[in-house]
Amino acid sequence: MLGGLIGLEREMSHKEAGLRTNILIAVGSTLITIISIQFAGLHQTSDPTRIAAQIVSGIGFLGAGAIIQARFAIHGLTTAATIWTVSAIGMTVGFGMYSLAFFMTMVVVVVLTVFKYFANFLERQHKIYVYLIAIIDRAALIIEVRKVITELNIKYNSLKLTRSKDGYEMEIIFHTSDNKNRDFVEKVSQLQGVKEILNENL
Repeated sequence: MLGGLIGLEREMSHKEAGLRTNILIAVGSTLITIISIQFAGLHQTSDPTRIAAQIVSGIGFLGAGAIIQARFAIHGLTTAATIWTVSAIGMTVGFGMYSLAFFMTMVVVVVLTVFKYFANFLERQHKIYVYLIAIIDRAALIIEVRKVITELNIKYNSLKLTRSKDGYEMEIIFHTSDNKNRDFVEKVSQLQGVKEILNENL
């Protein structure tokens, strides 16, 4: 039930790990924890957390599968974190700490719903920037500019690369905060091969 509450929110948000996935993660973690306790009860010298402890490391592989890297941007980190947390809630239920499990489920649901609107509000406060960057004919430099974007966690709307007489011109449009914008200009300006950066604040 607790895994389903979190999974329902993920399903409504059209995420890869939805209702069924989160239910199975919670049920599986609960089951393994119960088995670990029961097995330890049959052997007095056994550690009741030995089998259950493997959930912590094992669930990492499932979470890693939810993370993808596309066009120099990372996606799925929230989904991976949710999977990891749902497995912890399942373990909590398996150990019989139902009140704690219910409370933490409510915390997760609030984070995934209320905080999402708060994050969207902050996102709307960002300004849109358009940059035209003149660079020399060096393929590695294009990768370095994109690396700066990734390091600053800037989501760009579009990125176009056109050939010029003595190199390339990169046009990039993104929305971000003033601080990240200043960091972007500073870091890109220090890259060897960048000749000019033109900015138009929309």
